[in-house]
Amino acid sequence: MMDENIVDLTNLREATDGDQELEQELFQEFAESSTGLITELENADSNDAWAKTSHALKGISINLGAGQLGAYCKIAQESAEESEETKSELLNKIKVEHKKVLEFLANL
Repeated sequence: MMDENIVDLTNLREATDGDQELEQELFQEFAESSTGLITELENADSNDAWAKTSHALKGISINLGAGQLGAYCKIAQESAEESEETKSELLNKIKVEHKKVLEFLANL
């Protein structure tokens, strides 16, 4: 059973005018970019790097329609000054949600 709440494709489908080939290209671009950004988050060596990377991941997540992933990234961005433990917990939530988003997209 697919959870429709993971990704809301309404805006994306309007933007692509239902062009499935273009949608697949966008999904692939999201997968590559978001995976790279998560790696950057894992390796962020400063609060500034953490905040900038969280912000970038938030933007592409929200643009795709992955609202929960975007929400976690927003919290992460705002938590740049928090403890490493807090950031680690947020990173785990982001990674779990990211996996759900990629699985959702792979099943379309």
